Amino acid sequence: MRVLGYSGGVGGYASSLGTSHDAAAALVVDGEVLAASEEERFSREKHSGKFPERAIEYCLRTGGVESASDLTLICYYQCLSQLFSADMLEANKERMGRATRLAYKTSLAFMRQYNRLTGLHDERPARDFAKRVGVLPEPGRFRVIPHHLCHAASAFFPSPFEEALCLTLDAQGEAASSLLAVGQGTRLRVLRQTFAPNSVGYLYGCLTRYLGFSPHDDFKVMGLAPYGDPSRYRAFFEARVQNTDDGAFWVDPNWLSWLIVRDALFSPGRMYPREMIDDLGPARRPDEPVVQRHADIAASLQEALERVVLRMLESARAETGQKNLCLAGGVALNCSMNGKIARSGLFERVWVQPAAHDAGTALGAALYGYHVLLKGERAPAERAPVYLGPEYGAASLGRAILGFGGDIRCHRSTDLYGIVARALSEGRIVGWFQGRSEWGPRALGNRSILADPRRSDMKDRVNSAVKLRESFRPFAPACLREHAAAWFDLRGLGESPYMLFAMPVHAHQRAQIPAVTHADGTARAQTVAREDNPRLHLLLRAFYELTGVPMLLNTSFNVQGEPIVGSPEDAIRCFLGTKIDLLVVGDTIIEKRADVRLGRAPGSTAPTRQADAVPSSPSHEVPAQVSVRAPAMGADAE
Repeated sequence: MRVLGYSGGVGGYASSLGTSHDAAAALVVDGEVLAASEEERFSREKHSGKFPERAIEYCLRTGGVESASDLTLICYYQCLSQLFSADMLEANKERMGRATRLAYKTSLAFMRQYNRLTGLHDERPARDFAKRVGVLPEPGRFRVIPHHLCHAASAFFPSPFEEALCLTLDAQGEAASSLLAVGQGTRLRVLRQTFAPNSVGYLYGCLTRYLGFSPHDDFKVMGLAPYGDPSRYRAFFEARVQNTDDGAFWVDPNWLSWLIVRDALFSPGRMYPREMIDDLGPARRPDEPVVQRHADIAASLQEALERVVLRMLESARAETGQKNLCLAGGVALNCSMNGKIARSGLFERVWVQPAAHDAGTALGAALYGYHVLLKGERAPAERAPVYLGPEYGAASLGRAILGFGGDIRCHRSTDLYGIVARALSEGRIVGWFQGRSEWGPRALGNRSILADPRRSDMKDRVNSAVKLRESFRPFAPACLREHAAAWFDLRGLGESPYMLFAMPVHAHQRAQIPAVTHADGTARAQTVAREDNPRLHLLLRAFYELTGVPMLLNTSFNVQGEPIVGSPEDAIRCFLGTKIDLLVVGDTIIEKRADVRLGRAPGSTAPTRQADAVPSSPSHEVPAQVSVRAPAMGADAE
């Protein structure tokens, strides 16, 4: 049985409002996930929500499917008939003021009628698929799956659990903003849903805009939060973000509804409710510097999110008795929240879908189709596949090298890992391009930029010279799994192969790895086992034998505004356009012709001494001269 799942491709006004983003495709054959990729990796358009034509082509080709007519089932990630459902009003009207309730009721009714008149209904995706792919699915072979069920399926079915509690959280999918379910075998039993505008995803997104950042930049607020004092604005958020008696959350719909409308109609910095201006101060414009007040707001927001989600999970744990937890939805990429959940002791194990954002619904749709609709068997496995994207062979690399031949020189060595480890230890920044690309927004060692975590200047060097992003944003370490417990507090985890949990760095180790230790003493570590990524494991082992430190700074191979590199050509172009010192594609070492020979990086210095390193105690000060003025290229993936 061959099942294709895909997301994105909603045209018209729905696309312009941002309801279709992170388009992707995934292929499941006889229960095995053979391929999955975001469309942005091919189109080079970040967060693209367009029909994922090239991602679908890649998945079919990788799975040996000659034509879409050979698929058993095609599953789409969204029920368009549920957009602007009356449930959105019914679930929230008791907390809405009279004016908000009337305006909301009128708006929902108008949008439902507009959808009917413009043909935005559940039959449309099949017609769009036929138009773009050239194959009209036979009756019953194209199915639409509710958005949050796709998220839940993406979280539970690849997890190592026979049964688990599943929580999905995002801004809004159709009408819902969250879903709570219990997964058992091949079944998903929905307990309840939360309906927008009651949404912690919208809450975080709207405050992201208030703080002067762009849509999809929630991770910047998460990175800024450790520099702030959450007590400063705690009362403001406690009054507007609360749990109900049964443990569910609610966000003041009168306030949040206005913020959602504001974000759709006005530019950042304008038209915010008077209560926000009075209590939080004026909204930050994108060209203004980040100051302590902004960090304090971010810290208070992060605390509010963690407070209501933990309370919701505490109640659900007591209700269901489930010992394991699966998370998905865009909010599940909040690694600070995930770390708090793991260390709370509520659950024995926590598993987060590596592509928790909307791209992951493509995989969820395929898995739901296979296990639930087609009744395909499921065998939980300890490891979910994550290297599911395209792989490029020697011919592709050769063509790319010829295209840039005047600017680069290449060679191979029998001591590849030793040479690269020495270059890293001497302060050089390395682009590392290997095998199949990662599924999801985290670089996990196949499309990575690597650097020495011991150097106190390395975070700023990579931020300013390569990533072109704000100085307050942290970098993550990739660490040998067998040594991770000596460096990180892995309570509730044991390991972290997908870089989705923030965990405390042991206090006595923080000064040793200042480039990957954040202001609050945590790190978003990736633990690397030999079986997960043999080549990255070999490089980490070589660096450990050379330096005694079993990890490297690992960030996504891209610059701001661009997706993670997809092809060797993308990698070489990024390499030449930045101050990356060295590029390794497969076994080939690539240098810029203007560079000095390998091992003599100009300006390299010895690793920082402990006395010069970042303090081991958390800092509540925003870094000096922090600015989020957008450089020439937009926002990156991490």
